[in-house]
Amino acid sequence: MVLLAIVDARYQFIMCSFGVNGRISAGGVLQTTTFYDKLQKRQLSIPSDEPIKESSKILPYVFVADDDFALRTDMMKPYRQADLNSRERKIYNYLVSRARRIVENAFGSLASRFRIYKTQINLEPKNIDKFCRMFRSRKPRRWNYYIRFNIT
Repeated sequence: MVLLAIVDARYQFIMCSFGVNGRISAGGVLQTTTFYDKLQKRQLSIPSDEPIKESSKILPYVFVADDDFALRTDMMKPYRQADLNSRERKIYNYLVSRARRIVENAFGSLASRFRIYKTQINLEPKNIDKFCRMFRSRKPRRWNYYIRFNIT
């Protein structure tokens, strides 16, 4: 089974989905989730576009993903190596990679805490949701609930 998660900028797991065969790409796993269905139908509590600080530009909230995911208007992913033909694209890739490191670090914390990364998780599927909730509740920070956690 594959564990697919959405992590916010404060390393908090705000959505977990699991249960799809490991031979399917992460993008394929995403498309099997209720979260994806609600994202397509615009039924999630994602904030409206906002102006960025010290600028008049209005930008949307987006998800940062890797190459496994299809490009969408609400999803940012890096350019392929073959398409890095300008300095701007290289800078963009660097910044997207920095944002993706937050997700990788959150999974690293999960793996370190429970010693599960790249090994089989010996839990029944019905208990994996509880496992992710327990890990999330150990972080003593103020929560930001744009997306309800139980959308899987």
